[in-house]
Amino acid sequence: MSLRTSVARSTRRERGAVSVEFLGTATLLLAAGLIALQLMLAMHSMAQANSAARNGARAEAINAGSGTSAAHSAVGSSLQEHTRASCSGGYDITCRVEIDMPVLGIGWVRDLMPPLTVSRTAHFPRTEPLS
Repeated sequence: MSLRTSVARSTRRERGAVSVEFLGTATLLLAAGLIALQLMLAMHSMAQANSAARNGARAEAINAGSGTSAAHSAVGSSLQEHTRASCSGGYDITCRVEIDMPVLGIGWVRDLMPPLTVSRTAHFPRTEPLS
């Protein structure tokens, strides 16, 4: 058997191997990209919840009863409908904000995942006397 026939046989057996390797690599890169985007959504939700809780507690400390609306208005428009806020307290104000985190994916992927909720709590001393 000559070297030429040996090379010809090996190239026939490996036909399409590059396509399979490309599909595998592309799938892994797509999955890594989607995971990175989901992590960015999680960080955005946590930052929005933290900011809203602090703004709500600050507003409640200055004017009793205004903390919940201030917390809702501190959240970006993309997350406002998924936000729950509550503020309470006498001299030590506590404001808690919960945001349902958005999940990437098509409908059936969202149905498989449990709901993801981000919650943040802020404490603030009252600066104005209670009236």
